[in-house]
Parts: sequence; structure tokens; C-alpha cells
Amino acid sequence: MKDNIKTLADGLAAYKQEKYKEAAKILTVLANQGDAEAQFKLGVMFKHGIGVPQNDTEAMSWLRKSSDQNHEHAKLIVDVVDRESEDSTPHQG
Repeated sequence: MKDNIKTLADGLAAYKQEKYKEAAKILTVLANQGDAEAQFKLGVMFKHGIGVPQNDTEAMSWLRKSSDQNHEHAKLIVDVVDRESEDSTPHQG
């Protein structure tokens, strides 16, 4: 009898099968356990509202956690977002 522990592969498989709510549930558990790939995928899902409500704040929170673990794609996204926010911030002087 197999226990109910879900893996990253399970979460990614659910995503590929367009079972987004199931994927989000699996990935959330893994992301909270510190899995950088799950954090990245969850961040993307929140950014685009896939299987979860669209939420830029939540998306960036997960992407930053993933980036902090040197996930390459997350680092690229966080760098771009940070640069864009610096560019749009009025400079004093």
C-alpha cells in the first residue's frame, strides 16, 4: 500500500495534465518544505493565476525563496523585476 506522500514529479505531472489545483496543492506542501523547484513553479502559477488566484505579491515571495536557493530561472525573474522596480522608482535629487 502506497502512502500519500507526493513528490515534485507528482506535482509537475499534475501540472502537465492541466490538473492545476491538484498541482498547486502538491507544490505548496513541497515549497513550504524548502523545495526550490516547487517554489519556482508555485511562483509562476501565482504570477499567472494558474490553479491559484493571481497574486503578484505571493508570486514574488515564492520566486524570491527559490532565487535565494540559486534556482537559475527564479534568479533571472527576480533580477528583472527588481531592475524594473528600480527604474520606475522616482529618484530624489
